[in-house]
Amino acid sequence: MADLAALTDDVLAEILLCVSSLRDLARASASCSSFHRVASSPSFLRRFRPLHAPPPLGVFCCYPAGRGSTAGSQFHAALPPHSSAPLARAVAHSADFSFAFLPRPATDWLVRDSRDGRFLLDRARDGSTAFTEVAICDPLFRRYLRLPPIPDDLAASVENPYVQRGGDGDLQSRSSEIFLASRSDDSVSEEDPAFTVIWMACCRGKLVAFFYSSESQQWRVLSPPEHYALSTRRVMGVRLGQRNHAHGCFYWMVALTHRWLVLDTRKMEFSIIDISAVLSGRAMMFSNQITTVESSGGRTTVVVSDVFRPDKRCVLYFYGFMYFTDRWQLQNRVTLPEEWGYRFRGIIGAAEGYLFIKLEHPKENLNDQSEQHVEYFSLDVKTMQLESFCRTALLTVTEAYLYCGFPASLLLPSV
Repeated sequence: MADLAALTDDVLAEILLCVSSLRDLARASASCSSFHRVASSPSFLRRFRPLHAPPPLGVFCCYPAGRGSTAGSQFHAALPPHSSAPLARAVAHSADFSFAFLPRPATDWLVRDSRDGRFLLDRARDGSTAFTEVAICDPLFRRYLRLPPIPDDLAASVENPYVQRGGDGDLQSRSSEIFLASRSDDSVSEEDPAFTVIWMACCRGKLVAFFYSSESQQWRVLSPPEHYALSTRRVMGVRLGQRNHAHGCFYWMVALTHRWLVLDTRKMEFSIIDISAVLSGRAMMFSNQITTVESSGGRTTVVVSDVFRPDKRCVLYFYGFMYFTDRWQLQNRVTLPEEWGYRFRGIIGAAEGYLFIKLEHPKENLNDQSEQHVEYFSLDVKTMQLESFCRTALLTVTEAYLYCGFPASLLLPSV
């Protein structure tokens, strides 16, 4: 180790940046104090993370209140033989996914989104289901930050918003949607990690949207497009919680149309996109029948799930585009296993070229409560190989978030 000790930290950092995986970095870091010192430094972590996308570690499920019980959430780690299982198990043991570090009572808080290792939670405030108390959380470091309320002059534009989740005015009911926007690692400082929060509501004949930047620490107005596709009847059917994301853009299906509502968070601009060419002839009953995946070179892959077929099979169609004005090219067509036709419940997320598919319990287990479960599988978009990811005994799930991340040793606090 004498020669290694003579190397400068800059040289050691260049050596460690060449390792091919997180597991190799962990082994190198544990091999000697010099590697560990460099691998745990903020400057190295900022260079290493963009080279290695956070792997999918599990599924975070939210479930509704039952008889005599309150609503809650659980993290379900990836299971062997999936390659993420060892890392997922370590993160599950070290993180506090119960969010017990938030102000009590913990049961008041509702998970609304997860992105970039952060979670966004809120709880009812002053009896309002639209304007809630919002907290950004880091479960690995057990830290949180409460956002300031939306100013009254902005809130005045929100009139009788439609319910987006829950109902009957209970503590889990929400008439607004609030979520985290992605940010590039280049925009994040080591001392003050940046984030952006989007708040949206569907009112009669219009959308209302605001965004909060941690850098400006202010809420600002987002101006949705004025388009006949956003008429009163159609706005009522826009499920803001059922959104897709790729390369800084969010996508929502507009009810009763073959159009997308798109929010480009790089420009903070809305637009309406006609996607009827790829949906024509296919019954689109649910928003999760269409999913977006980030592809290389800034391209976006769109996956359309054709599930209402006479042969009862589920077929996935893969399209690609660079710009919205491009003509979408059909890249692939994949027929899922025959027994999945009745079990398929949509795609819950995408990460690093993989789709994550939700399947209900097998038909043969319907009468055996102990055998009923929900399974999640990963589908490699390039090789079309399927692999079991994780499972849960929670049969009624209101929201399911794909969780991607690093262990605490490769992270800085995100809040």
